[in-house]
Amino acid sequence: MRDPLRGEPKHISEDDLLAWPIIVAWIHYVSIMLMIASLLGEHLLLKQELTAAQAGTVQRLDIVYGASAAIVLITGILRMFLEKGAAYYNHHIAFHILFGIFVIAALLSIYPTLVFLRWRSDTGAGRGQQLAQDQFKKIQMILRVEMTLLLLAPFFATWMAHGEF
Repeated sequence: MRDPLRGEPKHISEDDLLAWPIIVAWIHYVSIMLMIASLLGEHLLLKQELTAAQAGTVQRLDIVYGASAAIVLITGILRMFLEKGAAYYNHHIAFHILFGIFVIAALLSIYPTLVFLRWRSDTGAGRGQQLAQDQFKKIQMILRVEMTLLLLAPFFATWMAHGEF
């Protein structure tokens, strides 16, 4: 790296590197909050009959949910290497449970996302959506299970960060 004012190489001090774990952790926490908020928004807005505007909002919330989940995963992996190291996390059962919760929530989210993606042409044309009773109940239950799993995640993250019981 070059100092833009002097044209000479800029040396990165250890203090400059100390900011990265803090920045990555902040992005991680904000993304977790955004993930939970968007999932809750989907749950609260979902009903059997949706106007085009409501369906579009549910679709956008689902995109936010997926994007924030991806950022949580990426920043979580970065934190693993920037903080205590992969060896610390890989030997800890809470890490594996936490990762399992994340994978299960991700797999559960596939079905609602596919349903919401099928609405694109209709919502783009200004048409609302009508969900069959069984489809509505299935999506509603999936969203509730995902929220429950995400509610459990902080327990395992805290356990993992603090070591063994």
